Order: sequence, then structure tokens, then C-alpha cells
Amino acid sequence: MIASRAKGRNMTTPNEIYPAFPGKLSHQGACRKPAHAPSHILAAVAVAATVLSFSGPVVAQSDMERQAQCELSAIRDTRSPLAVQYIRSACNWLVVNGDSLLNASSKGYYVCLVRQLSGAQSNEAAAAIMSACRASNPL
Repeated sequence: MIASRAKGRNMTTPNEIYPAFPGKLSHQGACRKPAHAPSHILAAVAVAATVLSFSGPVVAQSDMERQAQCELSAIRDTRSPLAVQYIRSACNWLVVNGDSLLNASSKGYYVCLVRQLSGAQSNEAAAAIMSACRASNPL
């Protein structure tokens, strides 16, 4: 019955094939489905754009996390505001410049600050530690 209708001009509508869904499947005047290639291309472009847009912040976030870990490990028992300030500055320097061969001579000074200022209880103690780090690691 369906085959005989398909040969002529009167084609079967979806409602005739699936009578349980009257009025919901009728696509009279509907166009053909668009090809799938454009949607796959758009999806690939969207994924590529997302990856490219997030690649910069991922590196920055990683640096921020490294600095935060450095600070957390050194500031925990530190009471001196001067020591906290210099620990933060030293952690920042180490994250930004620590892997650079051009700054290898300065790295020891900043590592000394982070290690030795940790736990400083007064600004006087912090100043003495900073002076000792400078003397043992000349810039």
C-alpha cells in the first residue's frame, strides 16, 4: 500500500505511517534536512576557538597557583609584615624568573629569602635575615 502511493504523486505522510502521533509528525511543506558537514565544521571551529582562548589563562593560572603554593609554604608562621611582603615578592620573582638562565645568579638570593624569612616574628629579625641573604648571595 505504501509502495503504491510512493510511485504516484501522493506520497505517504508521517501521520499515516505512525498513526499514534496524529498531527505531530506532519511535515507538509518542510524542507530537506541540512547536511551534517557544516555542523561538524562549526563544532570543530568552536572547539578550536575555546582551546585557543583558554590556553593563555591556563598558563597564568598555573603561575598563580605556583606563587600561591610558595607563599603558603613560607608565610604560615610568619608574624612580621616586612617578612610577608618580601616572601610574596620573592615568590613572585621565582615564579616569573626562576627558570631563566639569565637570572641564575639572582635565584639564590630569592630562594634564601623564602626559606629564611619563613617564621620571622618581627621586622627587625626580617631585616637581619634579608641582610644575611644579600651577603651570602651577592647580586
